[in-house]
Amino acid sequence: MANQATSRPTLMSLREIYDRTFDESCGKSIDASECPECDGRLRTDGGETACEGCGLIVDQYYFDHTHGPRVFEEDPHSVPRTGGKLTPTRHDRGVSAEIGYNRDANGRTVSGQKRRQLHRLRREHRRARFESKAERNLSTALGEISRMGSALDLSWSLIEEASQLYRRAQDADLIRGRSVEMIAAGSLYATCRRRGLPRPRDEIASVARCSCDQVQTGYRALNSELGIDAQVVTARTYVTRLGSDSGLSSQVQSRAYELATTADEDGITNGRNPAGVAAACLYLAGTEHDVAPTQTELAALADVSVPTLRARYVELTELA
Repeated sequence: MANQATSRPTLMSLREIYDRTFDESCGKSIDASECPECDGRLRTDGGETACEGCGLIVDQYYFDHTHGPRVFEEDPHSVPRTGGKLTPTRHDRGVSAEIGYNRDANGRTVSGQKRRQLHRLRREHRRARFESKAERNLSTALGEISRMGSALDLSWSLIEEASQLYRRAQDADLIRGRSVEMIAAGSLYATCRRRGLPRPRDEIASVARCSCDQVQTGYRALNSELGIDAQVVTARTYVTRLGSDSGLSSQVQSRAYELATTADEDGITNGRNPAGVAAACLYLAGTEHDVAPTQTELAALADVSVPTLRARYVELTELA
């Protein structure tokens, strides 16, 4: 049989110069060991292969096939590998699931029949979330604490601490005979007192669903039964807040903080409203830098009267 010469066009290879594979033992995603640019040594770290000499990224592999540490149920120090972290701000500590509304997992809009089915599932899910009335009240209280903390622009760690304090109050049966909103507001106020933050009762009551007297009643119940380690609120804690609200410069606030420290050390703040002393320190520091706001403005920010601010100002000038 005669050999027939068949001319075939030369095809350019569309494959990359390195084979794409993955070695789970070392994490390499290519087989090459030298850089195509400078013949340097390739190093793989976190699924990314780069040259040690010129820094060229030769290949990037987006999937990490390495597994994490094994978790055993009997190990008390084991941490779950999936889901969000546990938080005391939820009645179930954040381990429950939520059912979506109008879209599926891929982002596509579901049909009307599916939406009605999801509505029925959400209704039954809400009914089954709480095993008792105590859990339902706990969910309501923790939601109130989160809402009030967000309205007051408090840190998330403080909200979690207040939620944990409310759980302690519920375990001690302090909710019986008292409203949930009152103990929730008292827990938030007690946490602010424990951290030494200048948050008065009327400010907590302005965002709570109870009066200022009820906030004080809730705090007294928590303090008498649980022993709140409240910190003393000094004039220095008010200086930063009032200075920021008044828009004064950092130099004026720094000088006011020095005056407040001197006033605390000399006992001028004993038996006096620390907010009024802080306002007087800011006014005196502003006069020294010729940028002082009016006494009426500072007194309104500190929620004190103008004669009170003026009296503290006179005492500070005599001390200086």
